[in-house]
Amino acid sequence: MTEPKSQPVPRPDSRLDRVVARITAAITLLLWVGLSICYVWQPDACAAVTVYPSWCWFGCGVGLALMLLRASRRRFALASIGLWFLFLVVFADTPLSLWRGLWKSADPAWRTQAGERVPLRVISLNAHGSSRAVAALEQYEADLILIQETPSVIQLRDISQPLLGEDAGLLAGVDSSILSRTPIQPLASTVSFVIGKVRLQTGREIAVVSLRLTPPPFRSDLWNPDCWRAYRDQRILQRDELRTLSRRLAELPADLPLIVGGDFNVNPRDPIFRELPPQLRDAFTSAGAGWGCTITNAVPFLRIDQVRCGTRYQPVRVVAQRAEDTDHRAVIADLLLEPEKE
Repeated sequence: MTEPKSQPVPRPDSRLDRVVARITAAITLLLWVGLSICYVWQPDACAAVTVYPSWCWFGCGVGLALMLLRASRRRFALASIGLWFLFLVVFADTPLSLWRGLWKSADPAWRTQAGERVPLRVISLNAHGSSRAVAALEQYEADLILIQETPSVIQLRDISQPLLGEDAGLLAGVDSSILSRTPIQPLASTVSFVIGKVRLQTGREIAVVSLRLTPPPFRSDLWNPDCWRAYRDQRILQRDELRTLSRRLAELPADLPLIVGGDFNVNPRDPIFRELPPQLRDAFTSAGAGWGCTITNAVPFLRIDQVRCGTRYQPVRVVAQRAEDTDHRAVIADLLLEPEKE
């Protein structure tokens, strides 16, 4: 008879293993609670944390949870992973856009099916100073192109008619510009934005804004207090820029349909957007399809470029499209403008 094989006896956890597991569990829980508070309240002092998309912190949290699995703390590890998935779902930027991207394809007949509404294709692009990046948008047959880090006026004049036709309008600013298929009248201009009034081919007038807010300090040394102060000061400055814009918009006629687009240089859930008129909606939230992140062009991880519109517009489809010769992706928004009330 053969003797039965003895089962290996599991090695008991050492005291060091238990200490490491408890410290890791405490760090995981504190990180989850702290980040949740930061993303719910979004205080200026924590802008260095909330500038990152939630999935970045989700990855850090899951990494800590996997360390607990290796330390044989399976129950707590699984509970931790569940909490981090909850964090991701609650604070992710428009997760429904991924679902729409799977089943809602572009409708080539959206213009002809507009009925009495006016179809408009609006493109926002940070061109990184490249006229080639703007000229490459010809294939999309836009009605309005909002440009940030704009090429020179001479370059824009050279490409405006081949891009948008003989009646193309141009409003050039310091850092932002607007190209339109029809003439455009300047209304206001600052370092951060330009505002123009466009008369559409139907005779309808709309207000259009192209903007670029102050860029972030591009720092990740969160252990350094100067990093936290830099992001706090940047948010305060961006808030002031949007307040200035809102004051200018308040001077416009209340019945003038409004489009605001550009490079906001901030997380799309940032509290600075409360400074904008409440009727200005992020078109991607209701009609975005696919992965909407716009920076960087090659590996997009954050949606800092947006097209916002008033309640007189119905967003049909909004996508982030790979661009040429720039570090941003283009935001392409198909909108329907409701008929003018008599």
